[in-house]
Amino acid sequence: MWQQNLADTVHLEDKYDWHFLNNPFGLGQSWILESNGEPVGTTSLGMRPLKLNDTVATGGVACDLAVNKEHRFLQPALLLQRALLTSAHGGVQVVYGVPNSAGSAVMKYVGYHEFCRVHRYAKVLRISQYLEKSGKLRAIVPFIGRIADQGFAAIQMFGRQRSRRLTQVLPSFDERFDELWNQIASEQWAVTIRDRRFLKWRYQECPLRQYKILGLLTEDKSRLLGYLIYYVEDHSAVCADFLASGGPEDLDCLLSSWTAIAWGCGLSALSLSCSDGTLAANLLRHGFYRRSAVSPGKHNNKNHHEPCKTLFTYEPHSSTAAAVADSWYYTEGDSPY
Repeated sequence: MWQQNLADTVHLEDKYDWHFLNNPFGLGQSWILESNGEPVGTTSLGMRPLKLNDTVATGGVACDLAVNKEHRFLQPALLLQRALLTSAHGGVQVVYGVPNSAGSAVMKYVGYHEFCRVHRYAKVLRISQYLEKSGKLRAIVPFIGRIADQGFAAIQMFGRQRSRRLTQVLPSFDERFDELWNQIASEQWAVTIRDRRFLKWRYQECPLRQYKILGLLTEDKSRLLGYLIYYVEDHSAVCADFLASGGPEDLDCLLSSWTAIAWGCGLSALSLSCSDGTLAANLLRHGFYRRSAVSPGKHNNKNHHEPCKTLFTYEPHSSTAAAVADSWYYTEGDSPY
């Protein structure tokens, strides 16, 4: 079913073992929909450790909804999602997902709550690749591309102040990540528990991508003040997770260092997806622009924005489960893969 219907079919067996069988936070679940004795659709639920205000909870992330082409009408997808919600593990207190537009319609129909928007922010590092896409300017790119890129970079870096904090690419997740999480965990919000155990499983043991860890440290390297985890795809550095204990200065230092590393590696852009909040506000201040927008309709997208995504939540046992907080700190690393 996955091989026939999912967009990404690389390392499917490894993905299954990692995300569903060897997940330290619980075995995943999968459902198969049959028609006349033949499988026609499937959906799955992966486990996540969540902090909801001051309560630790087990969350399930809905994923891998796949229906054979000849059965792609509303009813099969509804049956699969209803089965997921009604027969998920009894300990699951919150089910969430960030589906595509087709999946959003199904989630609304079966009773998920639209919690918040998830927007993608981008920052251009090199303009030569964008000039190449212009028919009028493509011919002169070999002559002006490098100069244009260096001038563009100089403008972006102008006025950046040096920080006394230290940034360093780290080889692994050590005890300093637990100390950082324990410091941040006192705040009131909904968030995946980002301790060392989770980070190691989610990023180091993931067979689907190679992630890099950028740490923000005190001058003596004894304490971790924040981190940024990213991977490289299509000449861009894509942030999967971002967490900092301090204010705008810590955010600025991490983002500036990430920009410099990506530029030095010859990459063309930065990309980061997150829910609204302090991180989103600082991205705009740091030269990122919001690449996604709430779609007004198929025929009214003058700025060529991509549609933003929506975080949906569902509480199977709302009378006994801890209520989801008013805000959810969400980054790409909270997605299934």
